Amino acid sequence: MIVQNPLRRCAVLGAAALLALAGCSLRGGTEEPASEDQAALTELSERLAAGEDHAYTAEYLMEDSEEALLVAVDPEAETAAVVVGDRPSLWSGGDGTELTVWLGQKLEGMLPTEDDVAAWLAAAAADAAASAEFSDTTLAGELADCVDVQGAADAPVGSFEVCVTTVGVIASITAKVGDTAYTAKLVNYHDGVDTAWLDDITGQANTSNQ
Repeated sequence: MIVQNPLRRCAVLGAAALLALAGCSLRGGTEEPASEDQAALTELSERLAAGEDHAYTAEYLMEDSEEALLVAVDPEAETAAVVVGDRPSLWSGGDGTELTVWLGQKLEGMLPTEDDVAAWLAAAAADAAASAEFSDTTLAGELADCVDVQGAADAPVGSFEVCVTTVGVIASITAKVGDTAYTAKLVNYHDGVDTAWLDDITGQANTSNQ
């Protein structure tokens, strides 16, 4: 069952209130009262899903390899870039679904997408076998809510740790999915994407969807 944690999380109150109005959640095909920790997992999942519309530039350190990974996404401008070390790849044009697919391909083996982790969290919230411990931290100057999920029997990933910023960007992740281990930590972040920077690396990019 979900481990209750005395830490009060202001960001969770909105989701907790919504679940309280509903009065129940589905677990194992039956209706049971929703706990605060279920609400917190659900809120983090929804925050990541909503973050798809947010423009940002985030640099991560891959702690296993010590390699730098930079992700820049601007859904409104239909532009994005992924830079691994000094190897940039660009995306331009297309809808959000195409962007999600492209990001998944470029980040494979290094960083799960927000959609991936949102699905893990949602599944853990509905899994009676899962336990969750919550905390908060600051990474690259960004406040983030963290959760350590263990023992989720019915979720895509049974055990993982993730921190999520207030705008729905992954701040850190520790997880093993099959043979792939994720150990990434945010080391630099700012809202938006610098178009001059994108223009500067355009000639260096090794791939593009156009």
